[in-house]
Amino acid sequence: MPKETFSFLCDQLHPYINPQITNMLDPVPLEKRVAVTIYKLASNVEFHDVANLFGIGTSTACNIFWEVCEALSKLRRVFVKRPKTVPEVQAIITGFERKTGFPMCAGALDGTHIPIIAPVSYPTDYYNRKGWYSVLLQGLVDHTYCFLDFDVGWPWKCHDAYVFECSHLCHKLEDGTFFPPFSRNIQGVNIPVLIVADSAYSLTSNIMKPFPEGTVRGPRAAYNASLSHARIQVEHTFGCLKGCWRLLHNFCEMQKVAYQEPQEDVLDQPETGPEQHDVPALSPAERIREALVAHIHTNQ
Repeated sequence: MPKETFSFLCDQLHPYINPQITNMLDPVPLEKRVAVTIYKLASNVEFHDVANLFGIGTSTACNIFWEVCEALSKLRRVFVKRPKTVPEVQAIITGFERKTGFPMCAGALDGTHIPIIAPVSYPTDYYNRKGWYSVLLQGLVDHTYCFLDFDVGWPWKCHDAYVFECSHLCHKLEDGTFFPPFSRNIQGVNIPVLIVADSAYSLTSNIMKPFPEGTVRGPRAAYNASLSHARIQVEHTFGCLKGCWRLLHNFCEMQKVAYQEPQEDVLDQPETGPEQHDVPALSPAERIREALVAHIHTNQ
């Protein structure tokens, strides 16, 4: 993390951490508290190793870590937030269309596995087919690889579509409160703000998925390619999340911290289960998808 980014993080945390309010005769400065926490989060070494490195007691290192983590959690709504105004959602839509050619897209949705220590209750529910324990993370990201929304904690056995259907994201999309009111007429069809996802999800008026592979040619194949290009933004984001800033991802993306590919993919994402078979979709969703097919084909 560059020095400028670290200083900015300290400034953001300052209102939530007051090193002067302590029983210690010589309180640990804010910058040192943040450094202790960042080092622990990045390395996951034992507290006594962190304490020796920074010249403080083990119990002090532990207390500092949890204090700063609590402060970091209070910044969630500052760095993980959905677009709440029309200009904000328009900026994301424009970013996706410039990068991928897919119109009216304001987010890419997918799920991935996050390794955990075996839980005490129902551990077998969390033991995945790759031989380790994990929970599912559902992430919605924008064109800059930042999370707009997430849902985490489901056992690995839960299908991506089920996790989505149980999430507050799904409920807010259904009642029209997740994105601000905005639409665009494409090929004579009123297109709302859209999210792109893979074939594991159901096709709805807000969720666009690809046509089944091997059965499409021409304009529909072009649509699939454009959607795939848009959807890969979330896969890239998961790669960065696992390879580097697992707990400070959005903050570091916004600060343009350089990401280096890990030497080996120790957190390879297992499959979440078989994809759902296509079922007849609602006619409004079909009309939206066909309008997008025609638009993408025309603008190739």
